Amino acid sequence: MSPSAALDERVFSEIKRLCFSGLDDLTLLREVARRLQRAVPFEAYCASTVDPLSGLITRSTAEGMGGMKAARFYLEHLYLDEGDVNEYRWMARSRRPVSLLSEATGDRIQSSVRYREVIGPLGLMYEARSVSTMGGELWGAIDLAREHGRPDFSAREVTLLRRIAPHLGAGLKAAILRSQASAETNSDRALGVLILDNRGRVLYHTPGAERCLADLGDLGPGWQEGDGLPMAVWAVMGALRRALKSETERDRASVPRVCIRARSGQWLTLQASMSESHLGSQGEIVLIIEAAGPKQMAWLNTAAYGLSSREREIVDLIVRGLPSKQIAASLYVTEDTVQKHLSNIFEKVGVRSRLALVKRLYLNTIFP
Repeated sequence: MSPSAALDERVFSEIKRLCFSGLDDLTLLREVARRLQRAVPFEAYCASTVDPLSGLITRSTAEGMGGMKAARFYLEHLYLDEGDVNEYRWMARSRRPVSLLSEATGDRIQSSVRYREVIGPLGLMYEARSVSTMGGELWGAIDLAREHGRPDFSAREVTLLRRIAPHLGAGLKAAILRSQASAETNSDRALGVLILDNRGRVLYHTPGAERCLADLGDLGPGWQEGDGLPMAVWAVMGALRRALKSETERDRASVPRVCIRARSGQWLTLQASMSESHLGSQGEIVLIIEAAGPKQMAWLNTAAYGLSSREREIVDLIVRGLPSKQIAASLYVTEDTVQKHLSNIFEKVGVRSRLALVKRLYLNTIFP
């Protein structure tokens, strides 16, 4: 075995072990990046967690990527731009866990908006992007970048990234399961209101909103001027602007909402809307922060347990109280097929009855 192959195997084994070692999501991403750099050298990186429900970035850890200013610009203006290449959700849908910017642009890297606006001005050039999925859902992503004058990422390095991607997806999903098991749910649903101008400056906020923001990330001294707000806020604002442009039917149907786990362990839902403008002035952005409701939490539960789309349909019908015969008729399958799906569901969730299933996926979320 060549020295490079031996190094790849050692790094792969270390990262795989990390993914199943019980780390929280951001710690896992940092440790994976640190070990990955030994086999796949890079000058800058950004590793993010993604809300599977909305596809929006919730939190990130990065080095050499331009700090919060660059992250804010990217989230507000570029992240949801499907006209650019190697968009996270497109990679997940296309089952392309790794993609190089050079290959996606046909070696015309300058044609990428992301390169011109973010990567290039930082003195970086080549980019390798990896997405981590489980059960078809997007849980995280890592971007690696090299400066001008360095070679592009090799086929060997891409192979290693491709091998790591599913294990990282499993690790991030496991982190969510653990956080749900230990979370303390706040019974107060309406937690806070935040009103921002078009430049992201906070015009008004309730005390509850400030507490929630502090739970999502460290607030800097200038946070009310738009600096130091948690990344999830900028992601939702970018989604709102995209929805208001209405360039596609998907944009018109999208809801600017993200579900994210706060540092306390509580799950919060952030939803943005635009107020009506008056006398030609621009409307204000209204951000509602509340505890994640049963629908969002149940979706995260079923996704985290790895239930297939058909199994999720059956769970929804079970919650509505339908017996197997009616479930079979609703889905145009046999009762035997329903029973097979039920057996798989019980095994994945770790329960033995319908009542225990509903309690674990739904009732424990509302009444822990």
